[in-house]
Amino acid sequence: MIDPQKRALGFEMARLRREAKLRQVDLQKPTGRTDATISAIERGQWKRAFDRSLVERYVDHCLGAIGGSKGVSDRRRKYVLGLFDALETLSTATDNTSQVPPRNQLPRDTPHFTGRERELQILTDAVRTSRAQDRVIAVHAVDGKPGVGKSAFVTHAGHTLRNRFPDGQLFVNLHAFSNERPVPPAEALAELLTAVGVPPGSLPGTLEKRATLWRSRLADLKVLVVLDNALDDAQVRPLLPGSPSSLVLVTSRHRMTGLDAVTIPLDVLPPDEAARMLHRTAQRPLPPGSPVSELMELAGHLPLAIALLGARMRNRKALTVEHLVAEMRDGVDRLAALRVRNVEVAAAIELSYRALSPVRQEFFTMLGLHPGPDLDAYAGAALTAGTLRGTTRQLEALYDDNLLDEHVLGRYELHDLIAEYLRDLNQDRDPDLRQNAMDRLLDYFQNATLNADSLLREAAASTPPALTSAARAARDRDGLPTLADRKAAMAWMAAERGNLLACLRTVSDSPPRVITLTAAMSQHLRLSGPWDVAARLHGDAVTAARVLGDSVAEATALLELGSAQRQHGDYPQAETATTAALNAFSESGEVHGQAAALLELGSVHFLTDNYDDAADRYRQALELSRATGDRLGVADAMVELGSLAYVRDDYPAAELQLSEALALHEELNNATGRVTALKNLGNTWYFMDHYDKAQEALGEALALSQELGIALVEAQTTTKLGSVLRLMGRYEESVELLTRARKLAARLADRSLEAELLIDFGAALHQLGRNGEAEDAFATSLTLFRAIGEELGMACALKELADLLLGTERPTEARQCLGEAHDLYSELDERLGLAATNNSLGKLELSVGQPSASAAAHQSALDIARDLGSPLEEADALAGLGRAARATGDIETARERVGEALRIQRAIGAAGATATAVFLCELTANESVETVRSPAEGGDGDNP
Repeated sequence: MIDPQKRALGFEMARLRREAKLRQVDLQKPTGRTDATISAIERGQWKRAFDRSLVERYVDHCLGAIGGSKGVSDRRRKYVLGLFDALETLSTATDNTSQVPPRNQLPRDTPHFTGRERELQILTDAVRTSRAQDRVIAVHAVDGKPGVGKSAFVTHAGHTLRNRFPDGQLFVNLHAFSNERPVPPAEALAELLTAVGVPPGSLPGTLEKRATLWRSRLADLKVLVVLDNALDDAQVRPLLPGSPSSLVLVTSRHRMTGLDAVTIPLDVLPPDEAARMLHRTAQRPLPPGSPVSELMELAGHLPLAIALLGARMRNRKALTVEHLVAEMRDGVDRLAALRVRNVEVAAAIELSYRALSPVRQEFFTMLGLHPGPDLDAYAGAALTAGTLRGTTRQLEALYDDNLLDEHVLGRYELHDLIAEYLRDLNQDRDPDLRQNAMDRLLDYFQNATLNADSLLREAAASTPPALTSAARAARDRDGLPTLADRKAAMAWMAAERGNLLACLRTVSDSPPRVITLTAAMSQHLRLSGPWDVAARLHGDAVTAARVLGDSVAEATALLELGSAQRQHGDYPQAETATTAALNAFSESGEVHGQAAALLELGSVHFLTDNYDDAADRYRQALELSRATGDRLGVADAMVELGSLAYVRDDYPAAELQLSEALALHEELNNATGRVTALKNLGNTWYFMDHYDKAQEALGEALALSQELGIALVEAQTTTKLGSVLRLMGRYEESVELLTRARKLAARLADRSLEAELLIDFGAALHQLGRNGEAEDAFATSLTLFRAIGEELGMACALKELADLLLGTERPTEARQCLGEAHDLYSELDERLGLAATNNSLGKLELSVGQPSASAAAHQSALDIARDLGSPLEEADALAGLGRAARATGDIETARERVGEALRIQRAIGAAGATATAVFLCELTANESVETVRSPAEGGDGDNP
């Protein structure tokens, strides 16, 4: 995005001015701009573009006041002008490139849309004027009576304006006036955030946090958001984005008086436009003198009624306008006498219904029993007891009659007024017939979900036996969609999610259905979240199991409930639920369930820093799995034990456990277990300074995570790979990878990961001489870590920032940062961080002429590094001791220490080896640089 680049340029310019001890008013004459304009530039908030010469005059004036050598001034001038040039390039690129993959969710535009030119002009003018005057585009609320064409209007407007909103066109049906319950704002935000790239599993848990993330994600984008069928202001307000360049269209039967919005009331069509719409939908000429005006009056000039009448004429060439007038007059009079609401639309629907064949009438009526937002041919066939081919033909015919909408190819939905009409018809039908149809539909969704679940689980050890046998039975049934692999299963679950949730609401009074369907969705919920929804569903399943007195089902639901609560961050509740599950599995003798519960309980202890308790639980799970011959359970337990070991700095134990776990997962062909083992093994080798091994393991984990579609692991492994490349001295590649990782972290809304990667990002930029950008990265990292209260991350960022400050000759600020980092590391008992901080402190002391203090700091770092087995910090400490020795004239000790450092750096492939070799050459008068330099090394490395 341009804004951060603008801020970076402004920051560097302001820093030059402060260093020159100038005021903004002092730069008015050199630049020819007011101090207000200069202030806007320094804050990165200018509106009007300015040319390069302004920056040149500003920088030259500041550097002239600062003084110093010409070489230093030239480098600083080049750096600031380089930021301006990069901004110009980015500005040009972003004119034609969206910052997120554009997403068009708009339903298909209606081919017979007619009229509404004035209303469309209001929207077009609002967008054009707001953009030209750099003002916020107002929310536009479209209201009107049922059937007046509100949804059709905003859909048509969206397609008309889509090129003005290149970052996406999003559409959400809020279901205020339909068979579905109105969508709560938190669920609508989950849908919107998912559409802009936030994985469901990474959604914040509360409405407020989701709304904040939504505003943040759209802050700099040009997006069209359509909120269709809204209930009231309260449902809509949290869904409004923070972007001044985005347009929000809201439709409702009620007027949105509580929103600060421009109201566009839609009335019925004028007579001439109504007649024109009939001609367009009928798609044939009408004889002169046809009573079109009378027919339009009977239809109330309502677009929905006109579309239905036109479809009848299109599909029945012999049907005349006179015949329709007679039918409509009779229908309107009869329905009015019965006090039916929306009589004009109801009359048109009834005429279309009566024109269907008896078989199609029966099929169409049965569709009204479907509880979800849409359906495909498989669900339709189950509901109507038809064949897949026959159902497809019936759905396509109803679409041709304008009785169904096809919002996505092969998926159909009913207009809410048509759904209401069908519900009324079904009220008079045989209750047994209705129940049998619903049972068929519920059986279909249950079996299809079990089938998909079996592909997602990969025969996981935690799969309950009852669920496994049910899945095997489901696979043998006809009429289920063919799902080739895990990816297809995930796609099917995502498409049917709304229908599955609707089915669960429908069967809330049937405990067996609640238990089985929720259990079948559990793996999808584990992978996708959102965790608050998952916790609510599993809580309902626990209640249902208790009603039936089914202890195994209760234990299974409790285990899933605990997992959802853990992922949601509700650790006390997670521990309570998981402990209850463990007790229930133990009482029933279900060993696989016990092992799964122990692993889950261990994860809760791990996340609450109770490492000893976590280790006990993991070991118990391992013993149980070994005793029962459950090799997959063994592998899962070893992954957790290995991960715990590397967090506790026991790298040899971590390497052993994770290597064994990886071998088992590979043997068992378990992809999800393998990717976790590879990621954690790569992390372990990273901390052991085995960079080649770490790079290989993390590369495999990255490729596998992309194949499996596990976004969080992809972001984590991309981040760690960037860190490895930095430590190997491959700074350009590191910056490229970490830039990609930052985009992934932003999509995940993972602030902790973003803060973590910014440390390595800043360190790599520092090595490339891009110090302004590096300092920005460290500052952002610190801000994020402080916001989330992550002290270890704060310490890491402070230490790296201190290194940059020292490299830019700001020792006082560097000492303050190192002091803060040292205090945090000491409180956390993070000894590796202490070693790194002491090494940085040693460099600082030497830079201010204190070789004795420098040697003491490096010696402390050396003792810790050797105790922990950290070659990188050991080599850094030895090199520092060598520099301190040279400063005191002890050349022999200096040569010895620096030689040791060089051997270690070359052995692990560390970035500083070249600089150390050059320094050793300086200490060894009879050896040349080329003799000492490794033939494989290239580049300048670190400065000696």
